[in-house]
Amino acid sequence: MDKKIKKIVLTGFVILLIVINLSSLATIYFHKKVRDKKLEEFQYRQEQIHIRGMYRFLKDELQLNNSQFQLFQEINHSNMIKSQNIAEKLNNSRHYMMTEIAKPIPNQKKLDGLARDIGDLHYELKKLSINHFMELKEICNEEQQEGLQKLFMQMIIDQDSGRNRRGYPPGRGRNRKPGVQD
Repeated sequence: MDKKIKKIVLTGFVILLIVINLSSLATIYFHKKVRDKKLEEFQYRQEQIHIRGMYRFLKDELQLNNSQFQLFQEINHSNMIKSQNIAEKLNNSRHYMMTEIAKPIPNQKKLDGLARDIGDLHYELKKLSINHFMELKEICNEEQQEGLQKLFMQMIIDQDSGRNRRGYPPGRGRNRKPGVQD
């Protein structure tokens, strides 16, 4: 009887291991399929933006009428100029900070001020992004607002997945191909 119980327990354990392995393989397969599908959707969207241009893509996606589209372009143009100005100030502040750090005896008060300035510029850039979204939202009807929100959420998801607007990893080596390591 003792051998029979051991055999039953051992057989049950082997069956349990098989089930666990099969479920693990199924999970890996499923996640790979989902990831591949999301990547494919992302690449398709990026291709459409490239082919049709960002403005045309947004006009088609949100089904903007001509007057909405004109306002949309004006808002984007104005926001782009403001964003570029802030980005230039950020770059200058970073440059001054690195120059100060490289000195034999860096001035801590100057570095603190530069860090504060950089933080303020980041805050200004985020506020500009929020206001930009709100302005775009104002020109859209309810259905278009939902589409706009989906597009913005997709941008956030893309950023969270480690991809920038062009599908490349963030940071240095901006001209790298996706998936290529340094």
